[in-house]
Amino acid sequence: MNSLAIIFGIITLVFIWFNLLVSIKIIKYLQSKGEEVSLFNSGFFVRGKIFKYLPLYKKLSIESDGKVGHHYVNFYVTFFLMIIFLIFGIAVVT
Repeated sequence: MNSLAIIFGIITLVFIWFNLLVSIKIIKYLQSKGEEVSLFNSGFFVRGKIFKYLPLYKKLSIESDGKVGHHYVNFYVTFFLMIIFLIFGIAVVT
């Protein structure tokens, strides 16, 4: 197995975990503002649900702080870096 592919895979996993952590922090922020939000649907984790809550997080953080919360930017940065390193890893394997 190519060691470069393993390195890209590990980096991708780190970005996935960091993105999940940021998603949980966004959900906790929204819940602290009184919104009923969850990343789970009938007990199952649904990854795509966070994209529904990002505009709400942006709106609420602008209303309370006057600027977009830092988790908003962190989410997109980690998401796109995860996609980039995933593509690099797949390209190295093929």
